[in-house]
Amino acid sequence: MSRISYPSPYIITSDKVGSDLVWEDLTSQCDGVRTTFTLSQEADSDRIFVYYNGLLSNIDIDSTSDTSFTLSFAPYAENDTLQVVYSLKGEQETVSQ
Repeated sequence: MSRISYPSPYIITSDKVGSDLVWEDLTSQCDGVRTTFTLSQEADSDRIFVYYNGLLSNIDIDSTSDTSFTLSFAPYAENDTLQVVYSLKGEQETVSQ
């Protein structure tokens, strides 16, 4: 069995370990016009991962607050899906050195 490398929302930086992740389906907020989307909990703005139509996307995100973010485009209402995985703000553990 071989291992497959793929991007992961589990990120380790030099001083923090992200372990508490939240998944949300924001498809109901897609209307073909809206570019700002609301999360149900406060997110670490550096750890928001957008899945556009089921694929982890390299989409520019402009975080506007702890509970919302803005995309550079408006997903269509009828055919597009939008899900996010994010770390909760303040939930990362500090790595001791």
